Amino acid sequence: MSDPARLDLAAAPAAARAHDGAVAAVIDIGSNSVRLVIYRIEGRAPIPILNEKVMAGLGRDMPRTRRLSAPGAESALRALRRFAAILDSVKPHALEVVATAAVREAEDGAAFAERVRRETGLKLRILSGEEEARISALGVLGAKPDARGVVGDLGGSSLELVEVAEGRLLPGESFSVGPLALMRGEGFDPVRAGAAIETALAGARALRGQGGDFYAVGGAWRAIGRIDIAVKQHPLHILQHYEMSRAEALKIAEFVRKQSRRSLERLEEAAAKRADLLPYAAVALEHILERGRFERVILSSFGLREGLLFDAMPPASLREHILIAGAEAFAAPTPAIRAFVRALGPWIEPALASEPPVFAPDHDALLREAAARMADLGGMLHPDQRDELIFDLVVRAPLAGVTHRERAFLAACVHHRYTKRPPPAHAIAYTALLSEEERRAAATVGAALRLGCDAAGRTQDLLSRFTLKREAGALVLATKASDAYLVGEQAERRLDSLGALLGLPVRVAAGPKAEV
Repeated sequence: MSDPARLDLAAAPAAARAHDGAVAAVIDIGSNSVRLVIYRIEGRAPIPILNEKVMAGLGRDMPRTRRLSAPGAESALRALRRFAAILDSVKPHALEVVATAAVREAEDGAAFAERVRRETGLKLRILSGEEEARISALGVLGAKPDARGVVGDLGGSSLELVEVAEGRLLPGESFSVGPLALMRGEGFDPVRAGAAIETALAGARALRGQGGDFYAVGGAWRAIGRIDIAVKQHPLHILQHYEMSRAEALKIAEFVRKQSRRSLERLEEAAAKRADLLPYAAVALEHILERGRFERVILSSFGLREGLLFDAMPPASLREHILIAGAEAFAAPTPAIRAFVRALGPWIEPALASEPPVFAPDHDALLREAAARMADLGGMLHPDQRDELIFDLVVRAPLAGVTHRERAFLAACVHHRYTKRPPPAHAIAYTALLSEEERRAAATVGAALRLGCDAAGRTQDLLSRFTLKREAGALVLATKASDAYLVGEQAERRLDSLGALLGLPVRVAAGPKAEV
């Protein structure tokens, strides 16, 4: 493997940074797993294109020997040799290889890092506990810019805690209370594990009984989330921003804590190789909720690896909202489509901005913009099946910066961009997440997008020759007199449909006073 540079996305070629997509890779050597993720970077949105892990268990012997597990080290090195070969073939623009608590704290951690360099060419960056906490929290903030509360990242050997508010991070803390650090040969003892966690967290600055939200990062907590989704039969099997109330989180943590290893191994959601870790993760969650008095637990699939990416991004990329960047990357593959959908969002705003908000004024505008970026998603789908497919594509899209309820809203918006009919029958489970007002707002946004797409023939040039606005209590589609011929019958029907949803009379204005 050639000598890699530190992750620096600002140094990626300008053409790649635009929209061909810079390729960045992160190798994360943790106490339990060794993982390679390769991303395509589209603006602020990291899109995973390869994700491979090996459950090496480097830290399994640490409580007893203070050294890395010998079998775990061999397993990790086999994986790293394979990862190096993949990277030699992919040739990413940027690469970062990081190691966390096990390598950081093991007596032979430095020797392992040198062996990795010698045998694979990969140079490890061994993160301090404070660095690990900060970077994990950056990952959460990158995916949810308005996150406010405490981020907790539970790895195999350690727990990192960071307070976040208004885009800022307070100094992080690291505690040696990961499942592998608590395990002893006699098996799981919830009383002993709880006492060790309570002692370690007694002075935690981030746990002051302040309430609010707790953002849970880490594979063991994600597994608990998957179990909760299965138990509740929640329709969206997506962990990013899956929410549990305090009572719900305590209930599922108690359920997991009381299961035997064999019972957990039988649960598909638990992942057999994590089964013996989950009771410890459940106890840790219970104690965190008790000490912090948190009212809600929000799972974040974004953490350390994504935080490394956000930390390396140029300021221009970070100014873009990740939801907008992700929606465009997902649904606007060509320069012509990107130009059109970028113009479409501002085009519909004068007609919709004064509608009563169903989420929050600024957030409604953000969701409308995201829906606009996906307005051409169905262009390559067969029209006979587009109605059924488009909802599913959006509701399961690889988007960040959006809650499950907002996913359902966006899916309904883009569905109604193509049809007035209600979403397909199988989508009822998702639309049930929405209120009647939210469903109606989604239909209205979809109708506005449909008008813009049909009037303009899905082109930026024609869209710029129309304006859509409210004027004197009416909804007006305006154009120059010389462009009046561009207003076709289909556009007039779409205008009528949107006016009906808004409860406004409609008219087409073409002439000197309707100059655009």
